[in-house]
Amino acid sequence: MVKLLRVFVAICSVSVRRSLAFRANLIFQMLMTATGLGAGLAALGIVYSQTQTLGGWRLGDVIVLLGTYQIVSGVLATFIEPNVMWFAGQVKSGKLDDILLKPISSLFLASLGSCAPLELSQVMLGLVVVAVGLVTMGTAVTLWNSVGWLLMLMLGIAVMWASRVLVASVALWAPGIDLDVVYGALWQFGRYPVSIYQPPIRFVLTYVLPVAFISTLPARALTHGTSLPLLVFGLLVGLGAVMIVRTVWNLGLRRYTSATS
Repeated sequence: MVKLLRVFVAICSVSVRRSLAFRANLIFQMLMTATGLGAGLAALGIVYSQTQTLGGWRLGDVIVLLGTYQIVSGVLATFIEPNVMWFAGQVKSGKLDDILLKPISSLFLASLGSCAPLELSQVMLGLVVVAVGLVTMGTAVTLWNSVGWLLMLMLGIAVMWASRVLVASVALWAPGIDLDVVYGALWQFGRYPVSIYQPPIRFVLTYVLPVAFISTLPARALTHGTSLPLLVFGLLVGLGAVMIVRTVWNLGLRRYTSATS
């Protein structure tokens, strides 16, 4: 674990130095992210001009949820997507062979072997949106709520990593299938609380495709608090997701045939 952490820090350091050569890109990235968030907030303003609550969520609650969603999306865009985007093409071209030959976890390198530091602007703006949501709520946030939010946020990031890698791992069985667009479409469900959907869809988004763990549950923990049993359940979900990914990855590698053989 210590070795992987050192490698991860080194990867981030190299990526930051490389990105600093294109400082203007940071400005454009922040403008694009701010525009997207502004559009999302404007849409919420229109909706809440017609109602006081949406699926039991007030305006301030949903703004906190949107900011939380943006934070997790920023982590996805910074550390995960640069590695697994077009993973099927890497399998077909033989680039995966280079990863498998390195003396370090192939799962780590395939999913966290590079990063895009400029995308962290999404995380920073997400924090700003969370703060705006808390101000809109007009209520003080307790220390327990803040701790619960951080723990559930880390859980959401773990679930996000696991779900994204699982989708990419399909290429180990069927390199001709690219599910990146499908995952991107499903990811958009995290922008809204799962309570706005009908019970069958809500069940799927909570237990089958755990979108609820990405933003709904962390935001709920910050705005209304969370319980110890829910935190324990979340921890079990996170550990289970990591174990599933490791199992699926290892099974996929057994079926994988080197592109250069």
